[in-house]
Amino acid sequence: MLSIIIEKADHCFDKADAFFGNKFKRSSCNLKQRGRAAGTAHLQKNELRFNHFMYQQSPAEFLNTVVPHEVAHIIVFQIYGNTVKPHGKEWQAVMLKVYGIRPNRTHTFDVPPQKHAYEYHCSCQKHQFTKQRHTRAQRGVEYICKGCRSTLQFISKDS
Repeated sequence: MLSIIIEKADHCFDKADAFFGNKFKRSSCNLKQRGRAAGTAHLQKNELRFNHFMYQQSPAEFLNTVVPHEVAHIIVFQIYGNTVKPHGKEWQAVMLKVYGIRPNRTHTFDVPPQKHAYEYHCSCQKHQFTKQRHTRAQRGVEYICKGCRSTLQFISKDS
């Protein structure tokens, strides 16, 4: 599976090479991406991380949308450096003109279920917190319910 992703990434780099008349440095690829993101481009490391869980849902859609999306970030970084916005006009132009893909910041894949949910309550309902949000709350960050405007209180951890 990783070899298919690498092959698609190489194809995306080849298209950018031809379009810009330049030879872009290839990125390493791995399946270390977790959570809600389908992929990430680590620009300074020249590394592309992809989400195995989301790839399995629809390999063709993943290869045709997520891989070019992340490669476009690397291409834009290699041309402009840190001077442009991540999903700015330069990135959008690469998506449209090089790959012929409508630039989109979000994906439609299902996200993996939370391993640990932390239950909080207010005056009107219960809320589920991620581990990160729970940790912040335990360190003193106050979260307010949008419905009743009361402070959320920790109840329990769901395993």
